[in-house]
Amino acid sequence: MRRNKRNSLDKTEIGLLAGFAVPVLIFFAVYYFGESNVSLANYVKSLWHIQALIKLGSLCVFANLAVFMGFLQLKYEKAARGVLGATIVYALVVLISKAF
Repeated sequence: MRRNKRNSLDKTEIGLLAGFAVPVLIFFAVYYFGESNVSLANYVKSLWHIQALIKLGSLCVFANLAVFMGFLQLKYEKAARGVLGATIVYALVVLISKAF
């Protein structure tokens, strides 16, 4: 039986990779286009001191909705499940960080 190329991308690992990578890429894009004259370490420290790092991170994770919906449109249910799993991990990190 020949394996279809379309089905080769429908893997949970692909979804997890996309789910973890997209928010990080969005965060770096916000840094690059917003405050690129400040070092990344100082940028993160300043966001942490004004308690905005978690809020910005939550907004970056919001982009996973588009990735999730894209995978569902392509009928890649396993990949969409991976994006959902990565989003849940990010949500747990936010909950834990707000608790401490």
